[in-house]
Amino acid sequence: MKILDRYIARQLLGVTALGVMALSALLLLGNLFKELRPLLVENKAPISIVLEFIFQVIPFSLMFSIPWGFLTAVLLVYGRLASDNELTSMRMSGMSLWRLSAPAIAIGIALSGLCYWINIDIAPRAKQSISELLIKAASINPKGLLNEGQAITKFDNLEIYIDKRVDDVIHGMHIYQKADDKSPSVAMHSERVTMDFSPEKKILTLHLINPLITTQEEGSISQSVTMDEMPLSINLDKSRSRRIKANRFTNREIREALDTPGYLDKKQTTEFATELPRRASFSLACIVFALIGVPLAINTRRKDTSTGFALGILIASLYFLALIFADLSRKNDTMLPYILLWLPNIITVAVALHLHKRARHKG
Repeated sequence: MKILDRYIARQLLGVTALGVMALSALLLLGNLFKELRPLLVENKAPISIVLEFIFQVIPFSLMFSIPWGFLTAVLLVYGRLASDNELTSMRMSGMSLWRLSAPAIAIGIALSGLCYWINIDIAPRAKQSISELLIKAASINPKGLLNEGQAITKFDNLEIYIDKRVDDVIHGMHIYQKADDKSPSVAMHSERVTMDFSPEKKILTLHLINPLITTQEEGSISQSVTMDEMPLSINLDKSRSRRIKANRFTNREIREALDTPGYLDKKQTTEFATELPRRASFSLACIVFALIGVPLAINTRRKDTSTGFALGILIASLYFLALIFADLSRKNDTMLPYILLWLPNIITVAVALHLHKRARHKG
């Protein structure tokens, strides 16, 4: 590696590290404000669970903060070099713009490899661990999960909504149990519900007073029945079992699930099959940002931190929004999701090549 490469790479790595730390802190705070109140106030979780939750959230922050921080670094470093006419001197010595971009592209490839590893292994494991952690916290004080005015989905296969709660008495509870291969969908409504919790067995029992129970199998007429009282037991240990969601499976586990007959239904098969290219496409962000960042920095010729940081946030936001919109097409059981998932990268690379062509006479 030449002295010039080390000079540029050292600046890129330093600014990237600062950017990743700053952006990770912001994203981490957002997740903490969202989840800490239920953990600390409602579930009265010990500090050990809170610290474990923070540790598990970090991979999700890195999925976004690494590409964002790297793009900001490319814009700032190359923008400063262009503004100070250092790039002009380098170009006059016979170096092409692509040659000057080599340190950024090399670091982008390395960071994309890191992001790919996080996407296919670390983040799915962390997602599953967070789910189990929230249920673990719920087992400490499960009654704290049953709050009025909000949809409760933390219990396996159940959706619960509460109109009003006074201590351990609930006034107006709506419960919906999703249909599966073995049982139809069930909707239950009770005007008054009391609850008990067995810490030893980790079972939360809801006593539904005068419930109205409605069942409906697919393609049939719904049937309703009323009862004087009905107990509904929720096994919190069972609720900790793994939900079949693609974002909680590593790539190896996804392939095993796809190869196991009958493990996934049609909808899940589509979701799992498109998860693999989604992760691969998402992981290429650093390479794409290296390609587009260098000519963009030369064109803008900005070396001030605030402008470079804002520009990096804007470009990365547009890029990730495009990926998110493409992700919405995954329910379509055609080739369309596979095309749309790669489209943001293809468009960004095309724009980058155009910017390189325009910037070749600038320095």
